Amino acid sequence: MKYLNERQREKYKQRVVNDSYKLGVTTVSRQYGLGRSTIYEWRDRVKETGSVREKKRGPKKRVSWQTPASLERIVSRLKRQTNYGPKRLRVELSLHGITLGEKAIRGILGRRGLVIHHRRKRKKKNQVYYIPYPGYRIQVDTKIVPDDIPDKRSPKRYQFTAIDCYTKIRFLWIYEELSNHNSIKFLQKALDFYRSIGIEVETVQTDNHMTFTNLYIGGNKKSDHQNLRIHPLTEFLLSQGIQHLLSRPGRPQDNAFVERSHRTDMEEFYRTTNLNQLNDHQLNLKIQNWIYFYNLLRPHSACNNLPPLKFLLTVRQSGA
Repeated sequence: MKYLNERQREKYKQRVVNDSYKLGVTTVSRQYGLGRSTIYEWRDRVKETGSVREKKRGPKKRVSWQTPASLERIVSRLKRQTNYGPKRLRVELSLHGITLGEKAIRGILGRRGLVIHHRRKRKKKNQVYYIPYPGYRIQVDTKIVPDDIPDKRSPKRYQFTAIDCYTKIRFLWIYEELSNHNSIKFLQKALDFYRSIGIEVETVQTDNHMTFTNLYIGGNKKSDHQNLRIHPLTEFLLSQGIQHLLSRPGRPQDNAFVERSHRTDMEEFYRTTNLNQLNDHQLNLKIQNWIYFYNLLRPHSACNNLPPLKFLLTVRQSGA
């Protein structure tokens, strides 16, 4: 028994119980070197629970140091409404004057069946980002607006997104198509927005879509493949004294900040918005209200649980 694991112990006890019914408790007690009271205890446990496994020791009822049931209901309701994790739920509860530890929140979510278990992926060694100050690098990407349309291959609208990698301050706009004209128009608005809050952009990082670069799409003639023209977006950025950086092909991890922000848009904005009743102008107004909330009011875990704009103020006050 001493050198058996948990599963082997259970099988051993079950075998003893089965033999006790066949041969008698006294005979089995002599064969296995066990006390009769021990065998009777195992038999009673099988009758009560259907297994020889020992019951967990602990309080049978709620005790004073456990989380109240009313608070558990608040946590589970907040989880269903926001889909936040334990770390973020702890911050949201503290904003409402409720102090609850992350471990306690994890226990509540586990008991209520609100934990989604994902298959753990093999970790890859990624390059560490070097972002010393605001404006050092912003990431730009596009996302399909999830309109309710029959053919998902022909979306009606696209969301252009820019995010400052240091402060996580974002700027969004909706366009009807992906084009060089719209990408330049969006960058003009984004750069004006960042300048208005005192951030001078030094580098713009994009993926390799033809909206941002023609490095991987060639040209119409054979001579075009040998002499690639500079993309209009790159020309615009160079005219502004801004470097245009491309992520590696097939590596969305290089644009991790903007990709993660798109998930937040899906969970907290598009999930609660009826897009079918909004035209482009109305959707742009609504998305500007959302980005105002995101930048100025919504706590961000990467910004010391401060909204991005307030985090920018603390950085400037500290002289970083």
